[in-house]
Amino acid sequence: MTDPVSRSWQLLMVGPGSRHITPDLHDRLMRLLDLLPQTRLIELETDAGDVSVSRDWPSDRLEEVKAIEAEITEMPGIVRLTLFQAA
Repeated sequence: MTDPVSRSWQLLMVGPGSRHITPDLHDRLMRLLDLLPQTRLIELETDAGDVSVSRDWPSDRLEEVKAIEAEITEMPGIVRLTLFQAA
C-alpha cells in the first residue's frame, strides 16, 4: 500500500512492539487515522509488547491552535471554549 497523501503530521509509534510495524502496517495505520480523525490513539498489542500509535504534530501547529483558542476566548460575549476529543 503506497501512501501518496501529504499530511501536516507524522506517525508516532512508541513501545517495544514497534519493531513489528512494517511499511505496509505503517501505511494502514496512517490511513486509519485519516479515515477516523476523531481517533487520537491506537494501541496495538504484539508478541513483543504494546505499541502506542498517534499523530505527531509540529510544535508550530500546536502554538497556532493555542493562539486561536486565546483569540476566541477573548472575543466579546465568549465565556468559555471547550474542545472535545473522542473517547
